[in-house]
Amino acid sequence: MLGNQRFYVNISLLLLVSLAVFGCTRQEEIAPTLAVTPLPTPVSNLPPTFTPPSPSDRLFPTFPAVTVTQRPLAATSTPIDFGDTAVEVRYTIPALGLDRRLQGSISSQIIVVDESTGQAIKRSNQGGVLLQLQQVLRELLLPVAPGGCEGCVFVSYALPYSERQGEGWLRDPVILASIENYMAISLGPHFPPGTVAGLRRSASPFAPAHTIALTADGLLYIWLATESEVGPPIAADPALLAALNTLPLASSGDEYVAACLGSPLETLFVQQGEQSRTINLACPEYALPAPLLPLYAGLDAALAEKLAGYEEVLPRPPTDFPLTAVLDYQRVDGARLTLHLDGTAVAQNSSGDIFTSTITTTQLITLTNDLIASGAVRTGLNTFQGDPTSIITNTDGLTLTVTATPKPPRTHLLVRGPGGVYDGEWFNTANVAQLAALNSLLDELLNLAALPEEAETPPGTETGTPAPTDAAAQTATPEATDTPEATAVATPPSP
Repeated sequence: MLGNQRFYVNISLLLLVSLAVFGCTRQEEIAPTLAVTPLPTPVSNLPPTFTPPSPSDRLFPTFPAVTVTQRPLAATSTPIDFGDTAVEVRYTIPALGLDRRLQGSISSQIIVVDESTGQAIKRSNQGGVLLQLQQVLRELLLPVAPGGCEGCVFVSYALPYSERQGEGWLRDPVILASIENYMAISLGPHFPPGTVAGLRRSASPFAPAHTIALTADGLLYIWLATESEVGPPIAADPALLAALNTLPLASSGDEYVAACLGSPLETLFVQQGEQSRTINLACPEYALPAPLLPLYAGLDAALAEKLAGYEEVLPRPPTDFPLTAVLDYQRVDGARLTLHLDGTAVAQNSSGDIFTSTITTTQLITLTNDLIASGAVRTGLNTFQGDPTSIITNTDGLTLTVTATPKPPRTHLLVRGPGGVYDGEWFNTANVAQLAALNSLLDELLNLAALPEEAETPPGTETGTPAPTDAAAQTATPEATDTPEATAVATPPSP
């Protein structure tokens, strides 16, 4: 009996405490009247108990309102100036006359200045760039540059708020490429003083950013963005200056662009006397106009020779339309003719046998001009559009089927002209008058190639002969269109 009585007393006590707490937190409710047995022990002597909050209190807790009175802050004698410099970097290559400076403020603004030309640009919202710069510069090792090294990349920096600074020879290829890229994006590519023709390519999956510059005295400067030391200039091919002097710069546009997979962005600078022009390029194989081709091809050849000596440079897959080609004709019967800038004619029969010959410059110019004037081809690379597609949706609208109808065999023509690259296609070429001269030339070259070696040829006719080696065939012949790589590079996206 005594044990039961103590049990009921404890239960009553717990109920009393719970009701007291509940009554305090929810005063708007009237607690029910209960018969409570008087406690033999004072409440103050009871052990503490835990009362869990209600579900509504757990989700939306309430806190007592607190009023805080604060005196106004006293004005400081050193207020923060958000225009103060947080990072400053100077990037110079004496041999190239390159001297550029980057200055970032606390307000996340960066000013990039070309000290040699006085050009400057301000960029806002550069907090991420400034943070990365401060982190990288703190750990940057800058050895002392060798004495008299005019081609060495020299960098100096200052972090005023960290009270750190340094200077020396920058040799880290990643930081070299990053600084060069940021400066070039902000101010444009740098070319040495006296440059009359220059080309810069941005980084791509195949090579880091690189630049070539031709000066008026016939010297070529070539360097990669990842190089810590720029080599001395070399003598340029006289044909480069000749191509520059004959370039109709006044009729050139400011941009020639086509969409090609993995193609870098390029900037071509040309100076003729007092006239200069900066031309933006992308995928020049399918965009470059014929008047710019001699100059660009010369610069490209010099760059290719330079890049061949670097392990980090990968060979870029060739496009189906070579850079030096001015015409490519693929006939529905499988025969093909490619004409190059130097008059080289590469003919291929339906069996895939390749033969090379030459035609005169006059014949080449007349043929391409007549094709463009006839309206048979137009700019825009419209023939590279994908196969026609049809969309089928069932009645409930839940399924969607997309089907592509392959195009039938066709005749395809590319011509490099004054406005860029022109193209056209035909599914029936039996009576296409515009292609008569082209078909005649292709058939003539294939017939001459099929003649026996001992057969006599008409006077004044050049005989096409099979390429003696695979290497020679590759030099004169574009890659087959069936390769996935060539197709991906050559095909621009649908508009």
